Formats: sequence, C-alpha cells, structure tokens
Amino acid sequence: MTVLTDSDLRDLVESVWVLTLGFDVLDPAGSIPPPPDDTLCGCVHVSGAWNGLVSVRVSETLARNVAATMFEMSADALSVEELHDALGEIANMTGGSVKALLPGPSHLSLPSVVSGHQFAFNSPGGVVVKELSFQCHGSRITVQVIEARSAARALSA
Repeated sequence: MTVLTDSDLRDLVESVWVLTLGFDVLDPAGSIPPPPDDTLCGCVHVSGAWNGLVSVRVSETLARNVAATMFEMSADALSVEELHDALGEIANMTGGSVKALLPGPSHLSLPSVVSGHQFAFNSPGGVVVKELSFQCHGSRITVQVIEARSAARALSA
C-alpha cells in the first residue's frame, strides 16, 4: 500500500514553486485567501499501476505572475495561451512529482488547462485522496490528487 501524506504533497508543491519560479509558498496552515472568481485549473492524468489525476488551481492573477516569470514578460502583455502554457507546465511538474511517489510504472498525459469565471471542476468516477491549499503572492493554490474509483487504494494517512 502506498501512502501519500500531507507532508509529501506539501514538499513537492513547495519544491516546484520555489525551484522553478522562486516563489515562496506559505504552509497550508496559514491564512489562505478565498477561491477567486477568475480561476485557472491545470491537470494531468496518471495512468498505469496507479490511475487518476493531479490538478492545480490558481487565480488568474497568480497565473499571470507565473507566466510572466516563466516567459520573462510583463504580466499585462501575456496571452491566454501563455497563461495556459505556464500553468500546464506547473501541473505537469506537480503531476510528475506525485507520480514518482505512487506505484509504477505509470505515465502522464499532456497537461490540460481550463479557465473561466466561477466554474466548477470535478472528475466523475474519481475520489479526492489528497487536497491541500497554499498561499502564494497573496493568492490561493489548491492541489488535488484524485484517484480513479476502479483503482481505489488508501493513499491518505
């Protein structure tokens, strides 16, 4: 049985954001802003010995900061495609880090990103086995690990 702990998820999220972007991520126990109206959600599917997906939700403001840092551009000059590309890359790195902690071999899909105003994201047939929120640059980051019900394992501790 594989166990994905809060500490595991916290460490890998902090690693992705700090090492890739140089952004500090505050512990989920801190004050977390409410979910924003304008949101982007990037996700990657994991298939193989473990089946599910990993999603990363952020505000448009934080997505702009991420993309501006990645592309070395002004946040105001970024296109929607660049926002999606940047968050897709963060979702890919996060999903790859989660995949490394799960039974293998498994493969990652290409990242998908959705954006909009007050939308809901869910994965029918999946169970949220781990969810943590963080604060970064005054915005919220929410990371979910969702396991396919047909392959349900006890991942929470």
